[in-house]
Amino acid sequence: MTTEPTPRELEILGLVGERLQNREIARRLHLSERTVESHVSALLRKLGGENRLALVEHARRLRRRDLPVALSSFIGRESEVPLVGELLATHRLVTLTGPAGTGKTRLALHVAATLPRAVLVDLAALSPGDDVTAAFEDVLRGAAGQTLVVDNCEHVRVAPLLADLLRSGSDVRVLATSHGPLGVPGERVCEIGPLPLPPESSRPEDVLSAASARLFADRAASSSPGFAVTEDNARDVARVCIRLDGLPLALELAAARVRAFTPAELVGLLDSRFTLLTDGPVGRHRTLEEALRWSYDLLHADEKLLLARLSVFPGEFDYDTVTRVLAYEPLDRPAMARLFPRLLDRSLLSRRRVGETTRYRLLDSVRHFAAARLGEGATEARDRHADHHLTHAVSLVAALRGADQARANRWFNRHWPDLRQAVRHTDDPWPFLTGVGTAWEIIGARADLFDWLADPVATVPALTTAAIVHCFQDVPKALAFARQAAELAESPDDRAMAALALGWCLMYADRTAALPHLEDAVTRYAETGDTWHRALALTALGHAAGSIAPTAEAADLFGDLGDQVKRANALNHMALRAIESGVRLDEAAVWLTEAERLAVASDNDHERLHAQVFRAALLDPDEARADYARLLPEFRRIGDLRCADRCLRGLAES
Repeated sequence: MTTEPTPRELEILGLVGERLQNREIARRLHLSERTVESHVSALLRKLGGENRLALVEHARRLRRRDLPVALSSFIGRESEVPLVGELLATHRLVTLTGPAGTGKTRLALHVAATLPRAVLVDLAALSPGDDVTAAFEDVLRGAAGQTLVVDNCEHVRVAPLLADLLRSGSDVRVLATSHGPLGVPGERVCEIGPLPLPPESSRPEDVLSAASARLFADRAASSSPGFAVTEDNARDVARVCIRLDGLPLALELAAARVRAFTPAELVGLLDSRFTLLTDGPVGRHRTLEEALRWSYDLLHADEKLLLARLSVFPGEFDYDTVTRVLAYEPLDRPAMARLFPRLLDRSLLSRRRVGETTRYRLLDSVRHFAAARLGEGATEARDRHADHHLTHAVSLVAALRGADQARANRWFNRHWPDLRQAVRHTDDPWPFLTGVGTAWEIIGARADLFDWLADPVATVPALTTAAIVHCFQDVPKALAFARQAAELAESPDDRAMAALALGWCLMYADRTAALPHLEDAVTRYAETGDTWHRALALTALGHAAGSIAPTAEAADLFGDLGDQVKRANALNHMALRAIESGVRLDEAAVWLTEAERLAVASDNDHERLHAQVFRAALLDPDEARADYARLLPEFRRIGDLRCADRCLRGLAES
């Protein structure tokens, strides 16, 4: 043997040992058949074999009776398997960390099965505080040259023994699994996350490109022979995988339920996942709740309290927001600084880096588990979460309309799940909804908004906010709200807003009737010095009058204020006027290019999509048809049915 086989070659050797042919190996590992042939040739050369039977025999000799035999196929981890192998080749202690149920043990055993000498030391049967020495006694006899797979280290004090073993001078290597690092000098930590998630697609090949979906499909077929991912169920299979965060244990338990439920039915049942995901195969964790309780029971009381409080966040969060919302008795800010890293080290928190900031989240199953343990503190924690986000959103309105717009818009995009939950939780969402008010025009149409504003309270701010937003979907409904606001308006501010809202709604129903209301709004806002609302009224006036000049003035005013989104909106409307009139088409293309650039820079999907749908009218029929088809589901997604209808008309005419 001239050189050692690579981790990928050892993986292929194991599959050759299972008497798989090259085509089957290629399919299993998502390689080309030619690549597999190349690896097999390299193995024959390195191991000195004459034919494939020699490789089968070599693979048999490599298998250790000390490792349990896998009872199901190994799926996914295409990047992790070679990575762990490479780390073991250069480090004597490698620890796989990750949440309960993420498949750390299965990955460790899969890698160990490719090694010449490997033996399992399973610490799961020990109780916290037990002496671990006895678990190692047998395997340490003649341990030289072995790799010890030390599984389930999180609940016992194994670090001193491993440190002594590695200092002893023997050439033993250790592949450990734990919720967090062991803290042994020289340890190399390898975080193992859930499996990659599929796109929500009706195309089976798209969904099955993700390992989480392949795992679900494989286990579902084992549980219910004949199951396959098809065009009819692919989207629901993807949703199951996404709802379960790609967590292997949860996916396997859910797949077993395909005997009784379709994937579409499973999606609806996952709100009660701890009742549904039970009775797994014989092993340490037969239910999802059991796996999570194993991790939870290892926490101290204050760590349990913080974990439960963190469940009020439905999505990602940052540490600063956590301290603002959750630092109250008996957890103060110093306690938060101490406890937060502990939950991270125990893999109960997931993290990702975004530029120079770190975003955290609880996996959805962990969040459901933790929420059930909030107990009597649930109301206060949820009140504080809702109050913080609804109040902070309103405080960002000035930034939304000015030079700090991109940061404010990113906050709304990032915290939309928090706002959705907060509106559901609060008894009175109207201070938030009307506090943002016409600035919803900057944030853009979102499906939730139409539900939130469906039945406004009888005040001018609520009615005008609802009127302007509902113009994206239901102009008669919006017009009824605007007329009611006009009847109630008494103060100068209310009269100006009512004039704007009524003119805005009529702009989509009767442009001529809209003109006097919009002219009145422009005049009123000029008198009060409210430049932003005057520019908004001018944009609508240009649309209603079919004139580019008022909208161009609005674009300049928004530009002076630093409002890139509304400048993009004005430029889009200028281009639309030009296209509808068949004039200044070269300038229209320039305006649309700038509008899209500003929208992208401001992280505003709505105006980006507006620029693209208006530009389609300047394209040749084939290109236009492709753009309308691509944009139609986007406008439906955000709830802009007016532009969805524009796409349908474009498809019919192109």
